[in-house]
Amino acid sequence: MKTSNTNFALLVSKNFTQPFKTPIEYGRYIAEMGNMLSGDKAIVQRYGDLKRGRRTTPERLTKNIVRPTLKDAVPGDLNLVLPYRIMLDIIETIEVLDKLMPGLANDSTLLYGVEVKFYSNRIVIDKHFQTNIQNLHVLGDGAGLTRGLMQASMNGVCMGRILTGNW
Repeated sequence: MKTSNTNFALLVSKNFTQPFKTPIEYGRYIAEMGNMLSGDKAIVQRYGDLKRGRRTTPERLTKNIVRPTLKDAVPGDLNLVLPYRIMLDIIETIEVLDKLMPGLANDSTLLYGVEVKFYSNRIVIDKHFQTNIQNLHVLGDGAGLTRGLMQASMNGVCMGRILTGNW
């Protein structure tokens, strides 16, 4: 879908220390909170509302100068879902990026959530990305092999070479 918005992902990684041993359950909990508050849809919040500690309402979103790209996203409050330190990281990053891309930290900028990635899950594969199930190949983030677009795209290039016999 073509849009006049500039969209990008801003991910905050957390590495846990002892005695914490259940990062997947923690991530699931955050995802469940987001789904509970949004009726299993993405939450959209105006940056100005986030900074002011208030929920984005449908009325505020209607008056916003930036129109949502995700039409079925639910106006809401990401502060009710994401932990305080993660929200601080997001705000700090947006403020720093605003120095490179003036206007990013505008009150009308829209934030969507919640996306939770599980990097500790890793599927066992061979050098051709094949699992223990014949002809089932997995690659990229879903397989726990990559953590970025460059790595994921290279997985795709390698898989293309395997499929065409140019490996």
